[in-house]
Amino acid sequence: MDRIRELRREGMSVSGIAAMTGHDRKTVRKYLREPVAEPRYPRRGSRGSKLDAHREYVEGRLRAGVWNAVVLLGELRGRGYTGGYTILKEYLAPKRREALAVAVRRFETAPGQQAQVDWGALGALEVGDGARESLSGFVFTLGASRAMFADVALDEQLGTLLRLHEAAFEALDGVPQEILYDNMRTVILGYDDQGEPKWHPVFLDFARYWGFRPRACRPYRPQTKGKVESGIKYLKRNFLCGREATCLEDLRMQLRGWTWAVANARVHGTTHRVIGDAWAEEREHLQRLDGRPPFPYVPEVTRRVGRDAYVSYGTSRYSVPWRYAGREVTVRQVKDHVEIWHAGERIADHLLCASRYQVQTVPAHHEGMPYQPSQRRRGAQLVLPVAAPQVEVRPLEAYETLVPGGWS
Repeated sequence: MDRIRELRREGMSVSGIAAMTGHDRKTVRKYLREPVAEPRYPRRGSRGSKLDAHREYVEGRLRAGVWNAVVLLGELRGRGYTGGYTILKEYLAPKRREALAVAVRRFETAPGQQAQVDWGALGALEVGDGARESLSGFVFTLGASRAMFADVALDEQLGTLLRLHEAAFEALDGVPQEILYDNMRTVILGYDDQGEPKWHPVFLDFARYWGFRPRACRPYRPQTKGKVESGIKYLKRNFLCGREATCLEDLRMQLRGWTWAVANARVHGTTHRVIGDAWAEEREHLQRLDGRPPFPYVPEVTRRVGRDAYVSYGTSRYSVPWRYAGREVTVRQVKDHVEIWHAGERIADHLLCASRYQVQTVPAHHEGMPYQPSQRRRGAQLVLPVAAPQVEVRPLEAYETLVPGGWS
């Protein structure tokens, strides 16, 4: 009874208590209403399981974050396990439910210790001709003060993620000791046999450059990243509600103003402090930027210049001098610019298009460009010379023999 009441006081649902204690939900409700002793049922004897000798190993692998039954089965086979996949799967099933239903205990961090980062789908941004582009929200939240930096973007690529990190560092005036991530595909490439994350090598270089440790959320423990996920919900419900903007940049400017005038000016429901005041204290514990330049990340791809002297990059098209038509070039994104290089020479420099399916043209690139009507290629054809027919010259007497009775 005390165990059931304790779990209820910690905020666990009736279904969660039932899953954790093994009682039926009706039984849990009954013993929450009536002050009687918690039921105890006699345990039935069991014949044991082939998995019993390996339970300690399995528990250790679960603590390491390895929950994949196929992976565990392969490891257990190498340790002499002779049981089947079904036994292992049935053993894991209640543990998965328990991991998902376990009561959430508040997890707090010291000032300057940790931040949490995540993307969130915000819907779509309407562009010209009724077209729509997916809109993503980026939220960076300091763990102690709950100070938030937020921005929006049209993609979640690595270059965009790094740029928004640096914008957050600048806005919050420092870098925390560690940053927590979910299974973000541009950050975590997968997990090894020990359950340790495989970090993207460029992202690891970025973390070393700025001096923070990346950390991954444990599988089946989304509660550990609840602060930033709450920030995404708050962004959707408060900022986006009834919001109108003329373009992406207008929306970003509105978001920056709202972040400091509303989000970071409120009293937080958990800490009961004004977030801005708490941030003023936490910033003293953050690592200083010291005027360090941005991380030298230069994404580049190889493209072939089209016959119209344009290069495609990120769904948009950028002009190059027409003499490079048909040649291979290197396209690099440097901050908000797109540079196009050939044989070690930069041949074009454009502002990065703010939305998709745009065209950037420098008129000088196409000056003097020869324009010819397109000529369709035909298959090989046989050419037969045509000449006048050859007529044999014969004497008139020959024709007379062909007509019976001669000429009439």
